[in-house]
Amino acid sequence: MNEIDFLVRPNGTIWLFEPVTERAREYTLTYLDIQDWQWVGPSFTVDHRIANDLVIALEEEGWRVTAESSP
Repeated sequence: MNEIDFLVRPNGTIWLFEPVTERAREYTLTYLDIQDWQWVGPSFTVDHRIANDLVIALEEEGWRVTAESSP
């Protein structure tokens, strides 16, 4: 079974990125410039205009990213 590292939830103009694995959480806190105000529960928010670029960058770094469908 392939474990995912980041779960992405597109939600209109704001996308939620949830680092699922401990390794992904550590990476997020260490290497991504996420501000305190961007956190909503276990997820951080990203503007839709740059969210796809973040998904691509994470995948290019070898992270396993999956997206939920929009409601």
